[in-house]
Amino acid sequence: MKRITVVGSYNVGLFLKGSEIPGVGQTLIGDEFFEGGGGKGSNQAVAAAKLGANVSFIGRIGADKYGLDAIQMYNSFGMSRKSLIIDPSSHTGISVIFIDKDGNNSIMVVLGANLNLCGDDLDAAESTFRESEYVGFQLENSVALVDYGIRKAHALGTKVLLDPAPVQQIAADLYPCIDIIKPNEHEATLLTGIKVDDRESALEAARWFLGRGVKHAIITLGEKGVVYAASDSAREFPAYPVVPVDTTGAGDCFSGSLMCALCEGKPFGESIGFANAAAALSVTRRGVVDAIPARDEVDNFLKDGTISK
Repeated sequence: MKRITVVGSYNVGLFLKGSEIPGVGQTLIGDEFFEGGGGKGSNQAVAAAKLGANVSFIGRIGADKYGLDAIQMYNSFGMSRKSLIIDPSSHTGISVIFIDKDGNNSIMVVLGANLNLCGDDLDAAESTFRESEYVGFQLENSVALVDYGIRKAHALGTKVLLDPAPVQQIAADLYPCIDIIKPNEHEATLLTGIKVDDRESALEAARWFLGRGVKHAIITLGEKGVVYAASDSAREFPAYPVVPVDTTGAGDCFSGSLMCALCEGKPFGESIGFANAAAALSVTRRGVVDAIPARDEVDNFLKDGTISK
């Protein structure tokens, strides 16, 4: 299989689960605590690797316990760490995730070493870019770094996927360098100025991205499904009827799964269906990495709708 490279963030996630998420000035007693690897870039890379892709991750972690945990995790999934940098000047990124009884979440991230990822790091990884079919980006690193990386990948002829979260505005002339953009409804609203709250408005937003040079626009709508548009087609994909336990990382799972399927040669429609199924399965479990389904689980779910316990 062709290589996938993900440029992005690693943050260890500290998860606190209770009946509700505390508001401003409110202290609540929770029910459960657990921790696990996270960060939007790392999540994308792990999802693709767990589903069978050949994956490289480019990022920075601290020389601390959480950084060592990340290395062990990447080793366990057979990921290339050639361009992963251990940064002695900062701590590994960390996020605290509150989860309520319905699986909704609220997150705060302190990015640490992620903010030190720089253009020189990407230049040093140019051979990895060249070997890749897709390079995935998000916006947990600096916008300037992401802008530089996307333009670099595009100039080298490597396809680019941008998952624009946490959402920030990007340069107008960057859009033609993006092959796939994959915002959710909130991100699409902030980027386009179009209020995205149903399939019709999602299609309008998708066409807004196409009009600015993006080749493929995918808008995820949670329980309302997925809308896809390209210059010559538009499709809607219904959501799978699953009972959510924890929605953290579902969008990252979708992006990693999508790149995995595309690198296997699946057409866009089939690849989106595959990613939609993987993301649906991921929300039926708590956490992020542990919630990413194995390949046989996704294949079985697509075949007969069964969910492994």
